[in-house]
Amino acid sequence: MTANHSADPSAATATIRHVEIGCRNLARSQEFYTGLLGFTETARESGVSWLDAGPAWIKLVEIGEGDLGGWAPDDLQCGMRHVGMKVGDVDAQAARLREAGVEFTTHPKDAHGNVRITFFTDPDGTLLELVEGAVRHDETYSPELAAEDLAAHHNRPREAGPVFDHIAVTAPDLQEALDFYVRTLGAKVIGKLIRSDDPRGFVITNLRLGDAVLELFTFRRETAPSPWSAGQSRHGLRAVGLGVAEARGAVGAMTAAGAGAVLRPGPEPLLIDPHGLPLTITTR
Repeated sequence: MTANHSADPSAATATIRHVEIGCRNLARSQEFYTGLLGFTETARESGVSWLDAGPAWIKLVEIGEGDLGGWAPDDLQCGMRHVGMKVGDVDAQAARLREAGVEFTTHPKDAHGNVRITFFTDPDGTLLELVEGAVRHDETYSPELAAEDLAAHHNRPREAGPVFDHIAVTAPDLQEALDFYVRTLGAKVIGKLIRSDDPRGFVITNLRLGDAVLELFTFRRETAPSPWSAGQSRHGLRAVGLGVAEARGAVGAMTAAGAGAVLRPGPEPLLIDPHGLPLTITTR
């Protein structure tokens, strides 16, 4: 990847507006995300709760009976992997959540990129991450965006609770993914983390879409296809909501760039990107 990746002048520049999470019981999940994580409910519809999480929203959708729809705890599986949130002190936040009975998959630890992280799950198994610190990339392509992250870290109080930071997504090929996210969606490449200690050839490329980050995972090892399918009674990560200036043009650009046909028409069209990521499109 070279440093001259920039949005195509004809691209429909998009922002990460929300992440959609399916749940078995809306009241239980609403209490988890507001009572424990501190997000604020801004609207409630029939079976849907919208939560203000800072740079983006969480859209909770009550599904009732269902499961994680084939999602596996292996980042070699394409599609959405987790939602990441920044905090002032990972260890303090983890201790608070653990006392409340939250299940952790990875306890607080120092991670590549000069950050401290921990992973846990919501009541239905959605994988969530807390991150403390500003990412120090091995290769930086936007010093300005990296500086913004560092300034936000320095200004974040130690007692600060979670705010939305990123959505992690695995794609089978880095260059193809960049062609879609950068040239078609107008994402800006912040930098790259190269996990030389990982025999799978793990690379994390961080992209900015609006005020939030898409954390793009790619590997030298072969990846597994995304298990997502339309109409599935799926708990956990269901879709990424994108805000665009003009929905019809954005959908046209995405389908021309290899995204699947529109699966759900209407005010929030749903389509699949070339790597199996479900996207809903909303006019800003």
